Amino acid sequence: MQPELRSNQSPSIEEAAIGLGASKVQTIFGFTLPLAMPGILTGTIIGIAQAIGETAPLLMIGMVAFVVDAPGGPMDASTALPVQIYLWADSPERAFTERTSAAIMVLLGFLILLNLTAIYLRKKLEKKW
Repeated sequence: MQPELRSNQSPSIEEAAIGLGASKVQTIFGFTLPLAMPGILTGTIIGIAQAIGETAPLLMIGMVAFVVDAPGGPMDASTALPVQIYLWADSPERAFTERTSAAIMVLLGFLILLNLTAIYLRKKLEKKW
């Protein structure tokens, strides 16, 4: 009796592995998971980037009630960077305008780095059969 194979790639690779005597676990860890890894990593990294970018609508809806004040120093407790940007942008002092701009550039740089990492990992881990 042939085990049921569940994956989104061609079943011929998995069927060949099982036909050559590999167990179901060996097939999953030797073929299915390595073939799916680029998609898994890319999806995870893009999901993190999307979560970072979607903080602004939450702030506009009413998350501001749960936000702590801006930190006084580098070792003080603070919030996530998008929340910090929102707090600094709302402050009337001129120094906070510069902080807001710098924090936006850091956040954009981080998002670009995450996307470049996703592209690099997808290209590096992608296997051709």
